[in-house]
Amino acid sequence: MDTLELLEDLIRDPFGAAAARELCRGRGLFEPGRLYRRIEITERLRREFVRRGGTSGTTNAAVATVLKKWLLTRASPFRRETRGRYRYLGLERDAMQNQGMGVGGYAVRDAPVDDGLTPELEIGAGPCEVYAWCIPGYRVSGGGDRWPTKIGRAGTEGFNGLLRDFHENLPERPRYLLRLGCADDAEARRRERLLHAWFMDRGQQLEEAPGNEWFITNPGEIDEAIQHLMGAELHVGSTNLHEEEKKFAEAFKDVTDEGWASLPDDLIDRLDEYLYGVHRK
Repeated sequence: MDTLELLEDLIRDPFGAAAARELCRGRGLFEPGRLYRRIEITERLRREFVRRGGTSGTTNAAVATVLKKWLLTRASPFRRETRGRYRYLGLERDAMQNQGMGVGGYAVRDAPVDDGLTPELEIGAGPCEVYAWCIPGYRVSGGGDRWPTKIGRAGTEGFNGLLRDFHENLPERPRYLLRLGCADDAEARRRERLLHAWFMDRGQQLEEAPGNEWFITNPGEIDEAIQHLMGAELHVGSTNLHEEEKKFAEAFKDVTDEGWASLPDDLIDRLDEYLYGVHRK
């Protein structure tokens, strides 16, 4: 079946990824090497789809929904360059994909980034978090033991929740380097500020990056900073606070309400006296 016959078969169904792939293989629709906005790609494909006999009621929104993920897959002849802009690579992309490689020699992933990343290191517990993540290519291109890493914070939606809003703008699947669990947003904000100050004092902030959350560092350095800045609140000796709470709950699980009620009201103020018979002056 040649391309024309395949297109004639495709147009019997609503616009989909298969139609997008076949339309992009045609000559003249896009110019190799040129940057296109996603909205422009959407309109050109919709217009060509309808011109070749596709459903005349096909809307830009319907095409955009397909392209949102398709543009980042192996089947796409485009490479994302900047936010909302894609470079058409055409046959060059096809040839490299047959070898499992992307433009520039980077491996091409089979599917878009998903929203189920697992942190490589998790410290503490809590519904909010301070996170660290990076793009694998940054580490490769850095040529050293430090690379651009973003240290930020998230509420109960977590890093994965934030990732859903921007994953389509990433050139590859990110590495979720670290999750520092926090009891609430206030604690996450405080811990984030401490870590930012730590790396800023050491001249490791990326000033040319957007925002103030990018630093040249690595997971080992971030873990070291956490232990130095927050070790006392995260650990008691070699046992973490969560384990201490479990031990405390286990020790007092059989104490009845009547038992708690029988304790003197001034127990805390006169603890030494009650325990050891020592009078405070």
